[in-house]
Amino acid sequence: MTIDPATAQQIVDKLKDVIEYNINFFDTGGTMVASTDASRIGSFHGAARQAVVDRQTVAVDRRHPYRGARDGVNVPVVLNDVVVAVIGITGPVDRVGALGGIIERMTELMLCVNMEQIARFNRRIMTSNLVNLLTMEHKDDELMNALALTLDLDLSGPRRALIGRAPGIRLERLNQDRLYERLCKTCLSFDVPLFAVGPRDFRIYAPQMEDVKLDDFVAALRQALGRAVGSRVVLGAGTVQADPDQYWHSYQQACIAARWAGFTGDDQLYRYEQMDAGMLITSLPAEQCQAFVDQVFAGLAPDRLDRFDKVFSAYARHNGSITHAAQELFIHKNTMQNRLDALARETGYNPRRLSDYPILAAAFELRKYLAYQDIPNDSAEPVQQPEGTD
Repeated sequence: MTIDPATAQQIVDKLKDVIEYNINFFDTGGTMVASTDASRIGSFHGAARQAVVDRQTVAVDRRHPYRGARDGVNVPVVLNDVVVAVIGITGPVDRVGALGGIIERMTELMLCVNMEQIARFNRRIMTSNLVNLLTMEHKDDELMNALALTLDLDLSGPRRALIGRAPGIRLERLNQDRLYERLCKTCLSFDVPLFAVGPRDFRIYAPQMEDVKLDDFVAALRQALGRAVGSRVVLGAGTVQADPDQYWHSYQQACIAARWAGFTGDDQLYRYEQMDAGMLITSLPAEQCQAFVDQVFAGLAPDRLDRFDKVFSAYARHNGSITHAAQELFIHKNTMQNRLDALARETGYNPRRLSDYPILAAAFELRKYLAYQDIPNDSAEPVQQPEGTD
């Protein structure tokens, strides 16, 4: 086991906070890799090497000199019955000798904590890589299976993908550890081990579950991730797919469902199969959509279209009732009538004519959908990370 010098330096610095003498950290070859006396880092220490060989504390004084060593004690650090390093205290042996056992135990504890942190981080990275592989139609099956085996995860069985996004926010600019901790806590509480935090979204593969449990899971995710991001988080879920070779279908559907949920603002309609008209709108190429919008609203200024959209939307919500639409907009019904007439005159499509109504409805909806941005561009300003935790 090789101890990173930065980790070793952190250990000696922490030990120095409670022990007034200089602390030295050696690798198993006897080289000093960290010390509170920076001038000695990189030097060879014969007593440290001897402590590794003998697997016991080696004292250094005038009667027991060692090459490159100063007076003090050097204690082997043992983990899993293997000497992994040596920790030393510089000072008179009669004063520092009694401290050897203390610094050995403290060093072992700090190394164990560090090893656990590294193990958790490595698992996080491997899980993220596995989740990302499962989003791909064409992937390295050997790598996928190797990661699953290392993580002790069974990939067999049906799963669905879920995507979480905070519209207008780039997750990569936030505290990734905090985001991951919230995601991890929520997913594991529902027995969902496949999840990752990406630069722009949260990615989850959940095993098949009853609709009520899925609703509860999504609500918990929305709440936990929203607190971590400090903004509204929308979720999208794809359909259940039978095996890993088909999971990518669910991922693509989840991306579409998340965008549609963000666009409509309806958190309850987060599943791909609930999208209704959204399936049609999201499947149309943007270029053709824009051409259709331009044709219907040819020559109209954006602010003029915004006003017409407001009038048309109220008219649609009240099933063609001019009276009720006018009441919603706080205008006279004659004014409402005049604005509908102006819409018909300037576009050539009369909202009160059955054949024209769906054309206007589609054009207004597509115009808004084309303008919606659920993922910010690279020039977007970073948001302020919320302070504190739950």
